[in-house]
Amino acid sequence: MPTTAEHRASCDAFVAHIHLLCAEPGVRVRLSRGRGRPVEECAPMDRYLSRRTARRAGRRAYYTVASLIATAGPQAHTPGVRPDPDDGTGLMTVGADPGPHVSPVPLVEPPLAPSPPDPEAWFARPNLGATLATAVRKAGHGAERTEDLLSVLTRLSDDQLHRRLPAAVTRLLKDGVTPDWGVLLYDLVQRPYQRDQVGLRWRDAFYLATPEPRRS
Repeated sequence: MPTTAEHRASCDAFVAHIHLLCAEPGVRVRLSRGRGRPVEECAPMDRYLSRRTARRAGRRAYYTVASLIATAGPQAHTPGVRPDPDDGTGLMTVGADPGPHVSPVPLVEPPLAPSPPDPEAWFARPNLGATLATAVRKAGHGAERTEDLLSVLTRLSDDQLHRRLPAAVTRLLKDGVTPDWGVLLYDLVQRPYQRDQVGLRWRDAFYLATPEPRRS
């Protein structure tokens, strides 16, 4: 079973993969057709997603996020997340014999061992609540109306959340606010098992990033 850090990394890898897919002609249209639909009704998406999502817990979350990324279209990637094409640099070895007067040397220094992931860094990234707060502070969304929307989203069943989320995200995108797709994917996968915890994280992030209402 993957660790929490590995699961989060896999969410970012999936998001980067979808961004690459969306650069291919016609793929964006096929992926966007899954907005709000159960996996069983998303046959056009299967050729692109089945190999990465079959038998995964929370499979619908992957289809939902893929369709939302496709809807968003060309844009900056989630901060800190980029496609990682294999350019071969990590596989560079000793070069050909340069001659009798020069000792062969490696073309690159051995890579340093990666630092262990910082759990706090993940939670510093914006979840859905923080994204809605950004819409209030920077895109002119009404605070009370957005708070009501967040309240509804946290109370919905998983099926209804997946059906309602595309409309909410489309409005965010229209106003120049892009969710952190990796964090959204992780939360949607976790929600069937930790619904209250995910809802609390969203509400906390929203209220901590918006002004306290004035008392009458």
